[in-house]
Amino acid sequence: MVAVLASSLQSCNHASRHIYTSRSFGVVAKQHKTIAILPFDVRLGLRPKEMERLTPKQHAELEQSHGRAMQSSLHVHFLNKINSEEEVVTVQDVRVTNALLEEKGITPEEIIQHTPTELAHLLGVDAVITGTMVTEKPLSNGAAMAMMMYTFFFTSGISNGGPTNAGNATLKIFDGATGSLLWSYDKRLSRGLGSNTDTIVRAITRKATRKIPYAKMKA
Repeated sequence: MVAVLASSLQSCNHASRHIYTSRSFGVVAKQHKTIAILPFDVRLGLRPKEMERLTPKQHAELEQSHGRAMQSSLHVHFLNKINSEEEVVTVQDVRVTNALLEEKGITPEEIIQHTPTELAHLLGVDAVITGTMVTEKPLSNGAAMAMMMYTFFFTSGISNGGPTNAGNATLKIFDGATGSLLWSYDKRLSRGLGSNTDTIVRAITRKATRKIPYAKMKA
């Protein structure tokens, strides 16, 4: 019984998204030759025992590491999904992007302090993609199992048992010349028993790439 319930909980996936696309996207984006994907500003919710093992500096470094992981993941998915058959728009190598930002002393947390036009000019691109991600403190497998068993036996069913790991990500595309917002994607994704932050990172970047409207410009 426990094994069956655990399997059911693991497959549980709650997701919601909100997408905005500017009416001028098609016209403006056709002028884009090169875009840059910036490192994500990440805020990680950790379990108490995980927090005890990390100094504030190590926690910050872990968040920056995940931010760059999301940046790289989005880059790869963009190339595979949107530029797979032909190069719709050139994507600046993330190593170049990060080197230029570091040269100016701009950390992922400080990106929001600069306008899209400033960032595009600094990076030498026509548009920038920014992103943020916040994850909630995940439940331990034991706590998740206990909650799942309580839900199964005393409430309306396992589907209300809740996720053990959840994250919310926002991606935005800004035109470099005008600084105007062309596209925004806000996604909440939850995963069940056995999931981790890396699972959330891969899932969110994969799903977001499918919705980036550059793909529609192929025609």
